[in-house]
Amino acid sequence: MTQISEKFITEATLKIDGLNEDGLEKLSEAHVLAQEVFVGYILSSAVEYENDHLLDYMIYYFNIFSEALTLQGVKMNKIDEAMIDEFQEEYIATLDEYMETDDEDLIGSLCNQPMMVSFLLHEITGEDETGEVMEEDLASHVFIVGVALIALMNRAIVRD
Repeated sequence: MTQISEKFITEATLKIDGLNEDGLEKLSEAHVLAQEVFVGYILSSAVEYENDHLLDYMIYYFNIFSEALTLQGVKMNKIDEAMIDEFQEEYIATLDEYMETDDEDLIGSLCNQPMMVSFLLHEITGEDETGEVMEEDLASHVFIVGVALIALMNRAIVRD
């Protein structure tokens, strides 16, 4: 099982945060074009939750995680509708159980990418560079969609 390391998540974050607008657009376009169906699924959540900020955060995390995989030399299969449909049932059942029990192991086993989940949780609960903390509803939405993002990316990793 390939685990994405903290080192590559950090490197990807620094790289993306350091890009100018054109560079970021090119990098994002490359990652999005490689996973159009998946990105459509993830971004549809912003429409569903009627939250434009969620759209920005999810594309940011998608790019960070995609770039981390690239930097680590990990390849991903294309995520298609069938893979998403197959995932949905387990995802919804796991989220429901998590909401009832607060058992973080459920999220851990669904995602199977501890460093990616840790990064996401830190982003949600920590302060940003201005000392602000993410608003509660937004944080909840980022968590719910972020878990799907990580879990599906993990399922798409090409196994050695």
